Amino acid sequence: MKNKDNMMNSTHKNMGRRRVKHSVPAGGKYRDAFKIKPIPLNWFRGIGSAVSVGVPSLIGFLSGNPSLGILASIGGFTFLYVSNETYAQRAVRLFWVAVALTASLTLGALCSVNVPLMVVMFGVVGGLAVLLFNLLQITGPGGMFFVLAYSVGTSMPHDVSALPLNAVCVLLGGLFAWCVGMFGYLIMPYGPENKAVSAVYQSLSKLLSAIGTERFTDLQHQTASLMRQADRTLSSAKVWGKRNNQSLDLLRRLNVQASDIFLSIIDVSLDSKHQSEELLSHALQQISKQIHDRNSEVNFNALLEEEPSTSVRNLYFNMKSAVEMMAREDAVPRQEYTAASKESFWLLLKNAFQPGATVPYTALRYGLVLIVAAAVAYGFHFDRSYWVPLSSAAVMAGGTYIGTLYRGLQRSAGTIIGILIGAAVLWYEPLGLVVPITLMIFQFIVELIYGRNYALAVLFLTPSTLLIGTTIQPALTAGYFISARVIDIIIGSIIGILGSMLLWRTSSSSRLPSVFSETIMKEGQLLGALLNGESGQDRKEKEQELQNALIRFRLLYDNAFAESIRHSERTARLWPAVADCLHLGYGLLAASHNKNENTLLSEESKAFERYFEMLAQSVKEKKEPSEMNIPWLSMFPAIYEDMIELQHSLRIVERTTTV
Repeated sequence: MKNKDNMMNSTHKNMGRRRVKHSVPAGGKYRDAFKIKPIPLNWFRGIGSAVSVGVPSLIGFLSGNPSLGILASIGGFTFLYVSNETYAQRAVRLFWVAVALTASLTLGALCSVNVPLMVVMFGVVGGLAVLLFNLLQITGPGGMFFVLAYSVGTSMPHDVSALPLNAVCVLLGGLFAWCVGMFGYLIMPYGPENKAVSAVYQSLSKLLSAIGTERFTDLQHQTASLMRQADRTLSSAKVWGKRNNQSLDLLRRLNVQASDIFLSIIDVSLDSKHQSEELLSHALQQISKQIHDRNSEVNFNALLEEEPSTSVRNLYFNMKSAVEMMAREDAVPRQEYTAASKESFWLLLKNAFQPGATVPYTALRYGLVLIVAAAVAYGFHFDRSYWVPLSSAAVMAGGTYIGTLYRGLQRSAGTIIGILIGAAVLWYEPLGLVVPITLMIFQFIVELIYGRNYALAVLFLTPSTLLIGTTIQPALTAGYFISARVIDIIIGSIIGILGSMLLWRTSSSSRLPSVFSETIMKEGQLLGALLNGESGQDRKEKEQELQNALIRFRLLYDNAFAESIRHSERTARLWPAVADCLHLGYGLLAASHNKNENTLLSEESKAFERYFEMLAQSVKEKKEPSEMNIPWLSMFPAIYEDMIELQHSLRIVERTTTV
């Protein structure tokens, strides 16, 4: 036992020199809702949404039909569902979003004659939209703008004869937004694919610089997620022409090479610091920029100034291979690319309703809260009643309880201040072309700063809404809209917050032990494959299963951590063990990538199998893991250290939560 302790001490000195002890996360504060995120301004989204929403309203004013122009601008919100998908995917997605927005407005107009039916359909429209977006893993505003289109439909005068024209205007606005969203294809057909791979290399650069800091664990997860996202994007890309075929093939090979670089960085993190790391990190930034700019003339000036370790040398040559791919795009022969497997819609639907899945509960919560909000608004005959469920839909886009709470605070504060801006605009009584131009400016600002803080966006969203209301119904005074807006926003936000607090609030934390346990078992299976000398497809499948499990586990932990403003003690204190599990998992992936063919005796291999089973069982049953001796792993000393660290972290968690 003494020898084993000496080996462990040596391991900690040699392998863990840059390993950081992860502290328990600090509790959240209400003022965090108003923090400004230091992220770049989204110029593409700001300009695209301003054009998509503003031009239809501008045409309406020029043609003498401002109300129809405003309806067409609702279809223009189709542009907000643009993300970093391929243009082939975008073409299909935006078309169906435009159709769905049209259908939502039409449904709202048809249901407006029956209040109980109208109230229920608020929940059906919102819940169904959230279900589909979560099911298909589509990023964007979710069900928010479908609820908006439905709400506008319910507020329109019931005139069946005018409904076809209104619906056509919304659809035409959506199709115009489709053209705006697809315009980039004419300039750069593989722009989204280029951007996805460039983002991977940028994240790799940050990961290398973060070795030895607490940010390293977060960036591990971010980089792995970006690589998987890029793989999905590239696997869905369509080939048009020989030149485009070569460009797409290069991006695919660069993304595969990024996986090698990622695992090399994990290896580097296990060694002592090398002075070339900052130089290599800067070189990765340059590669990212040159991928983004489609510049094949790459200058790779990273020189290893001192005798490097094996891990640094491997990282250097993996990066050099990526540079050579870019420099010899035409000369490098085309390679076979294994696309990411695509699951059918029915399989996704089946998986979504498996025991423990959260997607149905998220959609059901969204729908039920909208029904309650609409029932309260229409039951008490609020002015502009549809603003209440619309506010609930907006704040619940935060997803978790804390996200919803923050958005409720942001929306309420932003609305109150935004009312002053709106009152100032309406005081000048804007007429004619001033109205659509003002709307375009407001929409541009909203989407430009939306990502930094929702409250800032609401400052300009509120006057935009007031301007739309007075334009569609000029007979009503500005004071009517202002008073209704403040009251309805606050009530809707409160209902949304209460719904997130009372309905399936702990769904993520309740699943966390089982997913944690499953992740540990996946790690044990991959280690077993390494120790037993497995190779080929079986080992590849275990690597892929573990990587997916690590990403899923981290996402679930983040959601569980956001279930309370004060945070669950157990969830917060579990973080060091979560971080150690992630560290072990990515270390195993790096070790597997190195193709070490060393094997152990079957008895020793079984000892490790029992060890992982014990850890997994203790996590699942929420009890302290038992003391268990395992053989020394001379070929994987870092893996050995990670295993011991994980067991130690789990013991600390159980002791601190049971005291």
